[in-house]
Amino acid sequence: MPPLPYRLLWLEVAERQYLDLRDDTRALVDELLAQLESDPAGLPDAIYDSASDHWSAPIRQDGLMLYAVVHQSATVIVLRLIAF
Repeated sequence: MPPLPYRLLWLEVAERQYLDLRDDTRALVDELLAQLESDPAGLPDAIYDSASDHWSAPIRQDGLMLYAVVHQSATVIVLRLIAF
């Protein structure tokens, strides 16, 4: 049986930032989120910061996504989306 997907939880500020993104950048974020649901540590360019216990992943050259992973409850928390 395959592992259950992680659920996505959005901070309010991150959700507002997502809605403010250009359509093409939002589509890139959607692709990253789909990958995070199945393997939250598997994004090839993601960087884990042990001091903050947060991850950052580039949205190609268009921005940066900050998120946290809670393995015990299989949850990815989207913290911020920064568009360049």
